Amino acid sequence: MNIFHILNGDCLAEKFSKNLEGESIIWREALIDGPVSEDDFFENRKKFIAENYDSESNYNELVVKEFQKMQNIPEGSAVFFWFEDDLFCQLNFWFLISSLNLHKTKIFRIFPKETEKGFAESEENDLLELFHSAKEINDKERKLISNLWADFQQNNLSKETSSEIVRNFEELIVASENRFNGALESQIIDIQKNAETFEEVFTIFNQKYPVYGFGDLQLKRLMNQFFG
Repeated sequence: MNIFHILNGDCLAEKFSKNLEGESIIWREALIDGPVSEDDFFENRKKFIAENYDSESNYNELVVKEFQKMQNIPEGSAVFFWFEDDLFCQLNFWFLISSLNLHKTKIFRIFPKETEKGFAESEENDLLELFHSAKEINDKERKLISNLWADFQQNNLSKETSSEIVRNFEELIVASENRFNGALESQIIDIQKNAETFEEVFTIFNQKYPVYGFGDLQLKRLMNQFFG
């Protein structure tokens, strides 16, 4: 059986165990920010990132080609999704489960040992241990996760959803809603009262509100958007 590991970002890829059998494919996107409609999905994402993140990276090479590798995973394979529990990672995870045709493969989710810390403090031995605790994603959960992505696209997530694969779901919904109802802006303003630099704001924000999972680029863009 062919084995594939879908890794959410280069940081995890850099520490990923060489002792784990299988091919690694890296997902490098941040679907928590920007357009997510299905029409011209990757073209719109590419344009948004180029315009808002001053990125000179090759989007087609770093994102689209990796996605195509996932699409070409052969039937009968085992696919392991290494995604953390924060909103940033979960939206990426929901999109991939919804978009990839993996119906004739076995798919699994690898859970981080600690929800708030993700894989950041996991060493190679920890990752091996987590791999052996992978949970298979059954057909019911596949459909549920695909529906979550569709609901997110419509900004219509429901707190009534229950899942064994998506943890701390209500907290994720609140975090998603906070991006538009003024709560996120208030959280940042509150932190700014006691922080002198962006680096301090970023550190404190992630300590207080790890559920968002923002990287420094996302938080900086949000602050520019909120405060000019």
